[in-house]
Amino acid sequence: MMSNAHSRHYLIIWVWLLALVVVSVAAVAVLPKFQALLLIFAVAIVKAWLVARNYMHLKNERVIIYVIVLIPLTFVIILLFALFPEFVYRG
Repeated sequence: MMSNAHSRHYLIIWVWLLALVVVSVAAVAVLPKFQALLLIFAVAIVKAWLVARNYMHLKNERVIIYVIVLIPLTFVIILLFALFPEFVYRG
């Protein structure tokens, strides 16, 4: 059974994730398309980090786990920036 402090930690992370979703949705309505896409991608990276660190329990792992994660993440980021003009100008 989870302790109260442990479940409170998960609740706080969930609230942060929910707030970041609201920021992403609001960005579409408030910001110009280019800035909204930049903010949405930045928020997505932060959300992925929060989920991986807290819900996948990576905060207690060794450094090699982070290296294994960073290599494909680097390729994803390169592809995102390569496809970014396609999203902005043709979407």
